[in-house]
This record gives sequence, structure tokens and C-alpha cells, in this order.
Amino acid sequence: MIMRRVFKEPTKLSLLGATFLAFFEILNSAGYSDNVAFKAGLIDQTTPGKEKLVIPEGLSSDIWGGMQIGLLDYAIVLFLAYTSMALWAHRPRDYLSQKRSQKIVAIKSIGWIRAGFLSLLVGLLSTANKNGYFADLVFNVTGEKTEGALGRIDGSWGFQPMEWGFLDYLELILLYSLFIFAIWKGTEVDKAKLNPIPDNRNFIERIWGGIKDAERDQRTEIEVGASKANTAFTSLVNMLGAAVSLNVAASSLDEGNVKSAFNKWKNLTHSKGKQHKHWGGLSESLDQAGNFAKEEEE
Repeated sequence: MIMRRVFKEPTKLSLLGATFLAFFEILNSAGYSDNVAFKAGLIDQTTPGKEKLVIPEGLSSDIWGGMQIGLLDYAIVLFLAYTSMALWAHRPRDYLSQKRSQKIVAIKSIGWIRAGFLSLLVGLLSTANKNGYFADLVFNVTGEKTEGALGRIDGSWGFQPMEWGFLDYLELILLYSLFIFAIWKGTEVDKAKLNPIPDNRNFIERIWGGIKDAERDQRTEIEVGASKANTAFTSLVNMLGAAVSLNVAASSLDEGNVKSAFNKWKNLTHSKGKQHKHWGGLSESLDQAGNFAKEEEE
């Protein structure tokens, strides 16, 4: 793929740097850089109208500028765009999909997961609003002095002072509780990964287990689920092919064609036969048919 030659695969350090720059760009563009610098003791005071870190122009050494798009913003956005294209070109999910079998937690319902993160987002926005962060953001961007929380006032939206009350706490408790409940309903823990035990299933049981795994994986990764379903179906077809070969061998023997029957039987039973593995799985499954594990009585 030509995109992989154009864009170099991101390293852990470059991904960490891109993440830091993304957060920095959000804070800087919202006008919070001077607040952070002031609280950290890096500057003594903030200058009204100069609340954003910029690249100094000309002979000026002032790194603080107005709330407008500058050279620093263009440089950060270009780097983030390049990193995003490199991630898309190298497809790290292709590598992660090969290790899905190592995951302990699997997604059971994507609908519940989406509902949970939606409730978490609403809860975080509501918490930020009630603590006055939206009012601070408007002040940093527009310079208009606002206080309180954003809400409906006489039929229109505006900021008004507020005090925490019972309904405010109840609202946040319900939102965060919904998030926890949705995550619990939308995920499942593979207990077999927590307490691994030898796979004593026979050939047919493994095929059935592969189909169940494929159905679960298709809820989130269609390609991975389809691959597992194809593998399970191929194993089933091969096992049925071994059964057909046995019937052909029996028919050949009835017709007096001993050589053909012997060749078919050898292909099934010999360790180097093409259908030996599938015939062994079928024989094992038939031998265990109707046998159920019994608990030992003390």
C-alpha cells in the first residue's frame, strides 16, 4: 500500500506527543493556558486580551497573544493530521484483532455501551455546568463576564447563579449510576480466561464453540467474527467429508471393489492420510455421544 510508504508508522513517543498536543490545543484555544500558567506560578499575572500561547512575531518576545488562529495552531493541526493519516494507513486494529483471544472482557451489547457513555458524557457536562466551567469558558472566549450555570431563564437560555440542591445531586447520581449499569449490561467477563482449564471438548463441541464466539465477535468486529465463523464452518464440512468417505468405502466394499475401499479407509485411518485428523475428531465425538460428566460424590 502506497500510503504506508508515504506516512511513517507512528511510534509510542509520537502518539504520546500527539495526545499531549491535542489536549494542549484544546486548552490553549479555549483560553485556559494563562490560567494554568498562573496557577503553576510560571507567570505573576494575566494580561486581558492575551490569554493564548503563540509563536512570537518579528522582534517581539511576548509569547502571549489574542484568541485567534495563529502559526502555532496550524503547526499542531498539521502534525495531528499527519499522525491520524499514519494511524489509518498502518491499521493498528489489524494487529490488535490477532490478539482478541487474549481479551478477558468482551462486549456483549454495543447498544448498552453507547447508552452508558452517553450518560457519562451528559453527567460530566452537567457537573461542569453546575460548577461554573461553562461560564468561565464563555468569559475566556468572549470576554463577557458570566457567572453560575447555563439554563433556561424566562424562556431563553442564559447563566444564572445556583446553589447545589437535592435534585442536582439526585440527577448526577442517576446519570453516573446509569453509566455503571450500562457497562455492566454491555460487557461480559470470560471466566475461562481468568481460570484457564484444559480444553477437553470433542471435535463437534469445538465447532459449536467457534460458532458462538463468532456470533459474539460480530457484534463489534464483523471481519473477525466472519473469519471465526468461516473457520468453524470449514471444520464442519471437513468432518462431514470424512463421514462421506467412510460411506464410499463401505459402498465400494459391498460392490467388491476392495482396493478402492482400502484406499478410502487408509486415507481416514493412516496418520499421514488427508482426512485422518477430521476422521479422528468425528470418531472421538461419536464415542462421547451421550456421555455426560458426573460429579464425584464424597
